[in-house]
Amino acid sequence: MSSAVKSTVVIGCGIIGLTTAIRLLESGEHPQVHVLADHLPLDPLDPSYASTAAGAHHLSFAANQDLKQRRLDARTFQVMWDELEAEEITGAEPTGLMKLTQTEYYDGEEKHLDILAGLPDFVIHPTSSLPPFATHSISFTSLTIATSHYLRRLLARFHALGGKIHRVHLVSIRDALSYVSGVSPNSVKAVVVCAGIGALDLHGVEDKDIYPTRGQVLLLRAPWCRSGWTYQAGSLSGGEGGARTYIIPRYNGQVIIGGTRDIDDWHREPRAETTFDILERALQICPQLAPLAARLSGRIPEPSDLLSLVEAEIVGFRPSRRPKYATDSGLRLEKGEPLSTDYGETDVVYNYGHGGFGWQSCWGCAEEVVELLGGPKAPEVGAEFRKAAGLV
Repeated sequence: MSSAVKSTVVIGCGIIGLTTAIRLLESGEHPQVHVLADHLPLDPLDPSYASTAAGAHHLSFAANQDLKQRRLDARTFQVMWDELEAEEITGAEPTGLMKLTQTEYYDGEEKHLDILAGLPDFVIHPTSSLPPFATHSISFTSLTIATSHYLRRLLARFHALGGKIHRVHLVSIRDALSYVSGVSPNSVKAVVVCAGIGALDLHGVEDKDIYPTRGQVLLLRAPWCRSGWTYQAGSLSGGEGGARTYIIPRYNGQVIIGGTRDIDDWHREPRAETTFDILERALQICPQLAPLAARLSGRIPEPSDLLSLVEAEIVGFRPSRRPKYATDSGLRLEKGEPLSTDYGETDVVYNYGHGGFGWQSCWGCAEEVVELLGGPKAPEVGAEFRKAAGLV
């Protein structure tokens, strides 16, 4: 390795770390990027690694007045939309993305977030058409992501760009300066912290505002289900509040149903009573989730009808962060104080605290990191999604 070329180190290899590392390499400003992480995308499921435990669909929780979060989410939607468009036009290898009609149900006084009104094919359904449990409903075209497939493609893309991945458990952010073989502290130009839930304990960060929001979901094999459904019970509270039931089909015939939002809950194993509750709630908003035989039986489908479809019960810890003010999502995306060594100073950027919206904001955040480190200005949101971003 040439001593004349300084490296950039990314801590974390989830969807946030990988997209950040790729954009750094693509910028031309960071020709050598090393990702340091103790959990990698192809590892078995682990609750502390939220990226593969996620649903995941692009359904933003950005509060109406949180224009920064809306921009990050809208830009990410645009990047993924363009990826899928390219796949459809060229017949390239599947991206892991799928377009689908997404229907949202709300109860009480709750209405949809403004960002959703800027997505393709947005409509508000008349009250007369709603099921008994809903008081408001919308539909639009959205995207879902087969998480493992998408992450596998990102790994290949990162390696093709010349990036290096190292499996290591870092105790301190400062350890990142000297870990990579042959790199002395003065050879690292920047460290980007994309540590997710690990930001709670990583020395030099130790962000006590980080906490787990436990989620439990079920992975089904139900290829006939090709539309997404969500039911919001209770207030969003400007973001991710209330309780949600969701149906998230994937391009490969998998369907994720969920879920839960258990604050400060570190329980790693699925709870049987939660599994039954999820099955019951999912059938309420999407009876067509049941196998054809159950739907044609002349009776109302029951949770037991779905048991044969269940491939896995999954638990994940969303890396949430307590907000500082009313329109703050909790995200920490900023340049911090540099790390001082005997050789000088190393820039530090923080990109964590994404809670349940890491997949929705990953590319927007990655481009912001490049700009924070003195690279090209983050791209503007395209004209077709500027309404979603709150720019018109």
